[in-house]
Amino acid sequence: MIGVIGGTLLLENEFLKERKEVEIKTPFGLAEADLGNLDGIEVAVIQRHGRKKNKPPHVINHPANFYAFKSLGVKKVIGLGSAGCLREDIEIPALIIPHDYIDFFSSTTVFNDSLVYITPGFDESIRRALIESAKIVSNLPVLEKGVYFQTRGPRLETKAEIVMIKNFADCVGMTAGSEATVAKELGIKYAVICTMDNYAHGIRGEEVNYEVIIKRAKENAKICLEVVKRAIEALSEKRGD
Repeated sequence: MIGVIGGTLLLENEFLKERKEVEIKTPFGLAEADLGNLDGIEVAVIQRHGRKKNKPPHVINHPANFYAFKSLGVKKVIGLGSAGCLREDIEIPALIIPHDYIDFFSSTTVFNDSLVYITPGFDESIRRALIESAKIVSNLPVLEKGVYFQTRGPRLETKAEIVMIKNFADCVGMTAGSEATVAKELGIKYAVICTMDNYAHGIRGEEVNYEVIIKRAKENAKICLEVVKRAIEALSEKRGD
């Protein structure tokens, strides 16, 4: 079984066949998951903001979500979402498959009662599957590398914050760093693909508006989902299941 975790746009796209909604009790709280198949491949989907869209970025229970994946036997998880572009030289919309991330502001961990240190990062085998799939499926530019900068949310970033972080990263979001960290702590392989649907606040003089971000993200969500579907097939073949 392969896992997929995404944002609110997953709610608006038919992704799984024979979908069944389940609730999973974990040591970190309750997690919601959808179980089904994709062309015969068993897939578990978690909507990070909840089925009711009631979990903003700063209150998402990442440990519960990924412990639920682990309890289902999931060893590989693909994340997908929308991120702000920090680079003026990139024409958007575009896809980015980050190779690294910066997350100074999150304290998310499954290790609250023991001293355990992991080396964070995105899984290269999943990244490669996403890159190869994106090249085949997408008509958008594909950035094969990039640094994802995670902010706390739920507010968007100030112009001054963007001026600072654009020197160190290529895109900005609110979830992938925490997901990657918790996944690594639980021994789950994880990588993320993001649509860059808007320039971050002040890049190319753009004023960022949440409603505009959602509108643009919806327009590009189907392309991103097609990439993910093809990547799932490739990852399943590599695993022999």
